[in-house]
This record gives sequence, C-alpha cells and structure tokens, in this order.
Amino acid sequence: MQLIKVRLFNYRNIEELELSPSGGTNLFSGQNGQGKTNILESIYLLAYGKSYRTATPKDCIQYSKAECCVEGTLAHGSLTRNLRIHINREEKKLFVLGKPARIDEFVGNVHLLAFTHEHLKVVRGGPADRRAFLDRAMVTLYPGHVAQLAAYERALKQKNRVLAAAREGRSQVDKKLLDSWDEALAKAGARILWNRWRYAEKMKEELPQGLFGSEVLKMHYLSTVATENSDVPQLEQQFHGRLLRARETDLRTGFTSVGPHRDDLKLYVNGKPLADYGSAGQQRSSLLALYFSQMEIHCKFHGHYPIFLVDDAEAELDEQRLTIFLKYLSDRTQLFLTSAKGFLLPFMPENTRCFDVKDGIVVSN
Repeated sequence: MQLIKVRLFNYRNIEELELSPSGGTNLFSGQNGQGKTNILESIYLLAYGKSYRTATPKDCIQYSKAECCVEGTLAHGSLTRNLRIHINREEKKLFVLGKPARIDEFVGNVHLLAFTHEHLKVVRGGPADRRAFLDRAMVTLYPGHVAQLAAYERALKQKNRVLAAAREGRSQVDKKLLDSWDEALAKAGARILWNRWRYAEKMKEELPQGLFGSEVLKMHYLSTVATENSDVPQLEQQFHGRLLRARETDLRTGFTSVGPHRDDLKLYVNGKPLADYGSAGQQRSSLLALYFSQMEIHCKFHGHYPIFLVDDAEAELDEQRLTIFLKYLSDRTQLFLTSAKGFLLPFMPENTRCFDVKDGIVVSN
C-alpha cells in the first residue's frame, strides 16, 4: 500500500500543492515554521479523518480563506482509491471515490502509523493516550471498531448526562432510562474490550526485546471489566453486571465509573512502571518497540506494512535509537519524515526522495 499522490488546497500555510511521493523514503527538510509538519498532518488526516495536532478542523484552513481541501490517491496492487477531506468554517466532509462517507467508512482506507512529539504521550501521558494508541492501530484489523467506539461514546455521554442531572437535583432518577443506556454501553463496550484485549495479546507476542540495551519491556491491558478467558457474550454480561453494581456510586459522582473508557495499557520496564520510573531514553525506546510490534502485527494480518510518518525524530531520538528506527522502517514501508537541521541525511537510504520546504512551497531535489 502506497500514497502515490497528495494534493493540498489552502491548507494551513500551503496555498496549493500536488505531491508525488516516492514509494520508499520521503524526507521534508526546512527551518521550523515552514510547513513540513503540515504535510505530514495532511497525510494523517487521510488515514484517520482528523488531525493529531488539533481537535478543531477549521484550524487547518489557511488564514483568511473560507475552506481547505486535502486529497490523496492510494495504490494497493493494481487498484487505486481516491480520498478527499473538505473543511469549511462550519463542518468537515469526507469522501471516498468521490462519494460522501461516514467516519467509519473513511478511516482504515489508508493504513498508517505515526511517531510525533504528540505520540510520546503514549508513554508519558494518561490512560486515554494509550487507549487511543491501541484504537488507531486496530481500525484496519477490526473494521467495525470505529463504529463501536462511536456508539459507545454516544451512549456514555447520554448516560452521564442523566447521572449528572440526578446528582445535581435537576431531575428524578429515571431507572428505565439508565437501564437502556447500560444495555447500549454493554453491547458496544463488550466488543471494544474484546478487540483491545486480543490486540494487546498480539502486541505482547511481537514485542521486541534487547533492541536498545538490556531493558525488558512488558505490557498489560488493565480493564475495569474482566477480559481474560471471556468471549463477547460473556463480556457483555459481565460488563452489564458491573454497571448495575456501580450505579449507586455513579449516581453520587455523576459519571460512569466502569467500562472501556476507564481502561489502561500498563507498561513496565525492568519490572517498574514505565511512566513513573523509566528514563526519557527508556520511554522513547519503549515507544519504538511498541511501534515495531504494531508494524509486525499489521504485516501478518494484511501482508504489507503500514505507511509510517515520523515528525522531527531528530529532536526526540539520539543517534543510536534513530539509526535502529530508520533502518527498520526504510526496509519495510513507505516512509515520510521531517527534518529541521539536516541531521537525518546521513541516516537516509540511497533512494530517499528529498524535498525542501520554505514558506509553504515544496521543491523536490
């Protein structure tokens, strides 16, 4: 799978761009603030329908313009597929093969993973960052996962609204309404839990050790609902029971205390919690190992590696980690990287396609 063309219109500081990247390694160089990260962000949008830099789509529109557009052409074997995202000040629209698409129809067409400063939150941030890390990588393995996440989020918001109103005395406790939302949560949540647990187990099997020294990295998916040795119907039953047992507590607090929205991917290095006891170097090494694991899972399932984005790796990785990381990626995938200092050039494979970026204008070397 490769991106063979990317087109941008009024996207951040890029007025217009048509890019034909290499199927191998693509390096975008230039000073900070010139537009390198904007290019990688636009490719990420084609994969996930949203940015990793902002939760507000209109932030991507060029200053003083009314709208922006990102288009991409994807090739997989002899087949090609066109994707488009149109954003104006009021809404974002997604298109696949020229036809409007829902988010669950759009996400998963481009198979992609990304390493950026924001993604370091996987090892440094909170449980939500690690749950999102799992969910992003799973969307092409479990096609219904995006729809289940959306259904669960809708039910969770509605139930929490009922709980908050009861806690604040704005309405009486509506048991039937809470029962209804619990059923919706249990149905979607059981599938989310099952998918995440299976995927975490696959990651354990593929997790490389000893890449960066003697550190031993281990991981465990910790759920508020039992997952091991359970199938989806059992999980749904267990989850529904946990929701009922937690109801009195939830009415007092005004929010739902159990479910996949409260789960975490626990990471340990040499037996100690990575976030609390791991050095900055160990945290970076661990994140790379997690990515390597996801890459191998993806290849075994699909028969090819996902596209990979690396934004400003030289600011986050030392020479040893950078060398191992880039060697692994360049041997396997279509790779997009940015560099502000030209430091990456000695590490690049011979067939790297280099682009200079200045004031939103991209020139191929």
